[in-house]
Amino acid sequence: MYQPISKGEVHTMNYAYTYTYTPLFSMILPILALLLILAGGIALYTLFVRKPNHYHGAAAKLHDFLNFRHAYTEGLLKILYCMTVAALAVYSVILLFFHFFWAILLFIVGNIAARLGYEFIMMLFSMHRTLRSIDRKMPEPQPFEQPAPAPQPEPQNTPENPLPPDQP
Repeated sequence: MYQPISKGEVHTMNYAYTYTYTPLFSMILPILALLLILAGGIALYTLFVRKPNHYHGAAAKLHDFLNFRHAYTEGLLKILYCMTVAALAVYSVILLFFHFFWAILLFIVGNIAARLGYEFIMMLFSMHRTLRSIDRKMPEPQPFEQPAPAPQPEPQNTPENPLPPDQP
């Protein structure tokens, strides 16, 4: 029921009861984005990943990137390790003012743990690089030929396995 505003009363709009529906942003744009993502992924796959590298320039680099010809993670891990060590050092200095023992412990144990973790990950990359170099040095595998079946031995005349008499 509508009540008129009396003199001196301030009327405010109650936005809790207003209803706005925007189907473009809530339903249509996510569907369009999904379709664009699918089309882009299929296009990249058919143009660059599935075909051999006969491109030149930037397209050749994109082909190598999409086919994982070069590993960029190793360099990123080195940068991340340096950032981790710097963060541990800064946090240890800040912690020195509050808890001396924990600051020293964090600085020593944190750096050792970070080094061990990153060395383990880098060791995996080193093993991968070594295996790839071994694989490149190996000759191309020849098609597998089925070996001839082994000849069956002649049956022996034993009491457990008597031979049938020859028929004339």
